[in-house]
Amino acid sequence: MDISEEDYKLAKEAHVANCTGGSIHEINLVCASLVSSHMLWTSLVQANIISQNTFMPEFFIYVLPVLSCLTILSDYAAHVTIGMATIALFIFSSTTRATDTTNKEAKGTKEVEYKSYLTVYRAGTMILTCIAILAVDFQFFPRRFAKVETFGTSLMDVGVGSFVFSSGVVASRAYIRQQSRSFFKSFIKSIRSAFPILVLGFARFFLTKGVNYQEHNSEYGLHWNFFFTLGFLPPFVTMLSFLRRFASFSLLATVIAVGYQVALCQGLQDWILDAPRVDIISANKEGICSFAGYLSIFMFGLECGCMIFQDNLSETRISKLFGISQQKQSKQLVFHLFTFSIIMWSVFGLWISVFPEFYVSRRMANLPYIFWVIAFNLTLLSCLVLVESKSQINGRGPPMLDAVNINGLFTFLLANILTGTVNLSIRTLYANDLQSGFINTAYMLIVTAVPWIMWRSFKIRVKF
Repeated sequence: MDISEEDYKLAKEAHVANCTGGSIHEINLVCASLVSSHMLWTSLVQANIISQNTFMPEFFIYVLPVLSCLTILSDYAAHVTIGMATIALFIFSSTTRATDTTNKEAKGTKEVEYKSYLTVYRAGTMILTCIAILAVDFQFFPRRFAKVETFGTSLMDVGVGSFVFSSGVVASRAYIRQQSRSFFKSFIKSIRSAFPILVLGFARFFLTKGVNYQEHNSEYGLHWNFFFTLGFLPPFVTMLSFLRRFASFSLLATVIAVGYQVALCQGLQDWILDAPRVDIISANKEGICSFAGYLSIFMFGLECGCMIFQDNLSETRISKLFGISQQKQSKQLVFHLFTFSIIMWSVFGLWISVFPEFYVSRRMANLPYIFWVIAFNLTLLSCLVLVESKSQINGRGPPMLDAVNINGLFTFLLANILTGTVNLSIRTLYANDLQSGFINTAYMLIVTAVPWIMWRSFKIRVKF
């Protein structure tokens, strides 16, 4: 289509603006395809139908179904999810399982030494995120999955929060260890870890301005971006983590979330939505204010990680309540995660029933958004732990997902660079479904193959 670059930029911005989102039920169904994919891969490996150490089967099992559910098969996500789960269950039931003592001992070792379900959870969340950030620029990506303008729920909205929550889960061990260090040393270390991410934030800002890249200002503001949110988390969490001797991460997170919501109700929400952008603060009001919500989500992730990495759950109230103190650790963890997810879904449902005027807003990262993100992630984690508890596969989990997980931030950066490159190279809005499918498949092939080669062939681990 023969239009000017400026007109096309405006069309791209309009394409992602004023979205109202979709239903939470559909979002859960789409993301459940990740659980079904893991069931399928586990069943195929256990039946010796595929090798545990090959790339392409994992790409077809973990990437293509999710990509299809987010695009051309979005109206049939339930069919894809149920279909893969049915095939997996059929293979499980028709496979003769080895139940000798050696396998049981090996599985017990796997639970203690490495929690492979975290590999699937974290890398799966990353894959969902990477797919969405490019696919959203094409017409075959449903608008109901794109980020909501102000109030509403969408897949990309929960994806952003899940990225932060999962980061908190895997970071929990480091923050627990730092209690033995002095505050000054821990704070300096957090500044060092934050610095490269903040540099990426500034680099993204200058690059997008330099090439006149389309921007959605109501997402984070005029200058802020998600890298700044990620970069400021370590020093703030380090300062708060030293209060853990007096209160748990979840209690601290609750105080932050509730305090922030009170401020929103007392006028901060109106300022975020309606105030003119007259200075550096108001120009980036969404990014600055929503940071409180993401900080709370990260700290809830830390609390979840503390529970996952706890050596013994037998003495907790939940284990005693359900009479599972003598069960293996994975089964106890499923009960804990599932119980807390029910609590969070219940609190979320109660909130939106009593305070419908303060509905979910990713733009502000308000209290109902925090409830929703936590409930969603606890549910996803509990399902993956359940699948793993039935698995007889040892090791670090699917190798492709392990490679993505090991170089997680690098993979995210690579996806952002490729997304920018594609958008600057072609007019994505005018690509047909066949072109869109080919481009997005090739893009995800690169996003997953590069970390695979880096780790599997050269043992390269990029740390920011």
